[in-house]
Amino acid sequence: MRKVVGVIVGMIAGGTLVGMVEGLGHVLFPLPEGVDATSIESLKANMDKIPLGSMLFVLLGWAVGSVAGSAVAVWISRSSIVPGLIVGGILMAGGIANMAMLPHPVWFSVAGCLVFLPSAWVGAQMVRQKAD
Repeated sequence: MRKVVGVIVGMIAGGTLVGMVEGLGHVLFPLPEGVDATSIESLKANMDKIPLGSMLFVLLGWAVGSVAGSAVAVWISRSSIVPGLIVGGILMAGGIANMAMLPHPVWFSVAGCLVFLPSAWVGAQMVRQKAD
């Protein structure tokens, strides 16, 4: 039961941090005039105008969320790193869904696929090393 609770709470923590970091990126690097962030069609039509800084903050958010969510999952579960990697995998599925819905540059798609699981592994290892 601790593993399930760990994954659930880890997802909440990780998802919250992803949203916070992405939100900070949007404040620092606002969308261009006329781009409606609430419209998938508007975003699709204007992805080539999204500032690089905003895209980098999305990747940073995905990394930070994966590290933190994984660490929380492993800490709560008091078990192996598996709950943390599950959190990273679920977050990665969300990132892939985002990349499937919106046309991202190739470099972003590659980085996006590579950021989640290594970040989740780092978060899990941080907690495991403290426990040892």
